[in-house]
Amino acid sequence: MRVLFIMFMLALAVPAGTAQADSLDDEALEKTKGIVEDIVRSSFPEIKSHKIRYKSFASRENFFKSRFSVWRYATFQRMRHLIYVNPFAFRGELTENALRAVIAHELAHVSYYTRKNRLELLGLIRLTSGKSNREFERKADLEAIAKGFGEGLIEYRRWLYSNVSQEVKKSKQKIYFTPPEILLVKKALKEKPELLSKWRKDIPHDIESIRNQTRYE
Repeated sequence: MRVLFIMFMLALAVPAGTAQADSLDDEALEKTKGIVEDIVRSSFPEIKSHKIRYKSFASRENFFKSRFSVWRYATFQRMRHLIYVNPFAFRGELTENALRAVIAHELAHVSYYTRKNRLELLGLIRLTSGKSNREFERKADLEAIAKGFGEGLIEYRRWLYSNVSQEVKKSKQKIYFTPPEILLVKKALKEKPELLSKWRKDIPHDIESIRNQTRYE
C-alpha cells in the first residue's frame, strides 16, 4: 500500500513540474514578443512582427536564435520567421538593456531574411562554415550597434561569457564582436559614419582589422 502511495505521489509531481516549466517558457516567450514588437516599431520598421513566431528551447551555450520557416520555404508559402528563446535568459541576471540588445541582434537577422528571395536564402546553407558564420553574426552585431544597442550588447556578451564553458566562450569570441571590439566599432561609426556601408560589405574579423581601418589604438 505504501508503495502504491509513493507511486501516486510521484505521478502527481511530474505533471506539476511540467506545468511549471511550461509556465516559465510561456512567460519568456511573452516577454520576448513584447520586446520584439517594441524594437521593431523603433528600429526595424521593415519587419512585420505579426509574421514572427516564438518557440522555447533548452541549451547550455545558446540563448536566442532566429530562423526562417524551412517548411514554408520548401512548400512555397508566404514566409514566416522564428525566434527561439532559452528561458534561462530570463532568470533575473540579464538586464533589460542586454536583453533588448541581443534581441536586436536577432532582428537584424530577421531583417536580412525579409530582404532576400528564396534562392538567396538557400545560400544560407554555407553558414555551416566557420568564416561565413562569423561574417553573418558580426554583420548582425554591426546593425545592432548602428541602431544604438552597443552598450547592451557589451552587457550581454559579458553575461554570456560568464554562463558558458571556456571552450564555448573562445568560440563565441571568434564568431561575434567582443566587448572591446564593440567599443571600437561604436566609436568608429560615430566619428566615421561612412564605415557602416563599407563594413556591411566587408566586416572586420578581429580587433586588429578594426584598428587598422580606424587608426585607433
